Amino acid sequence: MNPRVVITGMGVTTSLGEGVQANWNGLVTRTPSSLPQKSSGLEQAQALALQACSEALADAGLPKKFDAERFGCTVSASKPLFRDDKPVPPDQINTFVCQKFKLHGESRNVIAACATGVYSVGMAASWIEQGVCDIVLAGAVEPSPHPLIRAGFDQMGVTSVDGVTRPFDRQRTGFAFGEGAGILVLESEGHARERGAAVHAVLSGRALGSDSHSAYSFNSGGGKISAVINQAIRNAGLDYQNIRHVNAHGTATKHNDWIETQALMKSFGRHAEKLMISATKASTGHLLGASGAVELIFAILALKHQFVPPTATLEESDPECPLDYTPRYGHRAMFEHALSLSFGFGGPIGALIVSRP
Repeated sequence: MNPRVVITGMGVTTSLGEGVQANWNGLVTRTPSSLPQKSSGLEQAQALALQACSEALADAGLPKKFDAERFGCTVSASKPLFRDDKPVPPDQINTFVCQKFKLHGESRNVIAACATGVYSVGMAASWIEQGVCDIVLAGAVEPSPHPLIRAGFDQMGVTSVDGVTRPFDRQRTGFAFGEGAGILVLESEGHARERGAAVHAVLSGRALGSDSHSAYSFNSGGGKISAVINQAIRNAGLDYQNIRHVNAHGTATKHNDWIETQALMKSFGRHAEKLMISATKASTGHLLGASGAVELIFAILALKHQFVPPTATLEESDPECPLDYTPRYGHRAMFEHALSLSFGFGGPIGALIVSRP
């Protein structure tokens, strides 16, 4: 039987602020996101990684001495970084983190577009379940995109015309860019218990999939996304009614917000009407490859605080997205499990379920 995987450390930095507490406060109080002005430089990516990794490791309370050969690292970047306006391979971030913290276990950079963070967490969990690692530093980093990358997204017509990300809103026109990093410390439950670590949440279910329908949209019925959601719920050993809170991918593009809504309705049936859904890109902007890891942390925080954060910019719900997307203001609620969804242009799909310990 595979060991249960638990989360013992979290670190995050976004335009809402540096640190887990600052980000949670920003989500709850609907703090306006300040858009980054820096380009996608290697040094900026390293700075974001260092801040979030340091916080996650400190939060996990690791001893000064640990078995570095059993400590894995998959801190990923999804796109080329730049130094002196020349592209640098994204795997340099994972190498930088391994060297900085002297981690010698399994090590890999994952590239899965905007689902990169979720794929990295999924890989980390598989290393623990296979007995390859006892503990893994996992997540993703994304500095503000280089002008060339920005131009590509603009050309696809998926960026906001006024710089505001309005998921599931009738007036949505696309997303605004953010930057940041989301890093988690994953451990086997036995390893965490042995060292007396506090557990934030159990990574109770996960599933990965793909939809190669097009370069930037998903199939017309949401069936591929729904299949991944269904597999994650089965993997967690839960019933659909056990899921009450969802952190949606919610990019505020016309087609894909509708597709995500269709997928949730396909998977949950009538229970979809009872889901309490947050689209936190409304507060952070789109963090591209880092979004899935950051939003998983937000789902864990929602679970810990028993509070559903708002979709801060949702003023007028799109009638074609007829679910509860928590417009403008969050609220308290009681729930034991949360689902975090992440998709990427080109087709990668990820679903992670976290549960109270």
